[in-house]
Amino acid sequence: MAKKLTPRIVTAEQATEILSPSDAPAPRLSRPLAPGKLRTRASFADAIGRLWAQAEENFIAIGRYLNHAKTTLEHGEFMEMVERDLPFRYSTGNRMMKVAAALDANVLSLDTMPGSYATAYEVLTLTDEERSAAAEQGLIRPDVQRKEIAEFKKRLRAPSPAPSTDRRTELLREIKQAKDEVKRWKERQAQLEAELAALS
Repeated sequence: MAKKLTPRIVTAEQATEILSPSDAPAPRLSRPLAPGKLRTRASFADAIGRLWAQAEENFIAIGRYLNHAKTTLEHGEFMEMVERDLPFRYSTGNRMMKVAAALDANVLSLDTMPGSYATAYEVLTLTDEERSAAAEQGLIRPDVQRKEIAEFKKRLRAPSPAPSTDRRTELLREIKQAKDEVKRWKERQAQLEAELAALS
């Protein structure tokens, strides 16, 4: 359920500032076709694809707006806005902010960025080396699923496997052979010392 927004009274100066042109992209206001008017697979795919592209653009724009709001609003006002005035939690907003900042810093490329903010954020949780490895394996792409990135990260960060049972058995056998050899050499040493003592 959406939170009820409380109107805020602003001065003429504040209204001018609020309504002044911004560098941030304006949200799209076009309405999609009604699903009942679509009849073919191609028309459904086209409509859904356009909406998905708009959703991607919107989460980037939301992240940029949030980043700008955080640097612009008075101390404490940003968190209050997120907690009271927005239809999502801070954790969701924070992820969109990080994705937008990564795009603006060229850490992520718009051409290869995953279409979901959650998946794009998952990519950002990789180290630079891990991101390079993921890119080499073709995982940094618009249609990648969050699950694929999570599995990739899990594989990379998994502890090294314990030595195989075969190798363990081989090592134990070699240790036993070495101990037997040491025992034989000690016995031979004792024989030689006894023989030397008999000669004296």
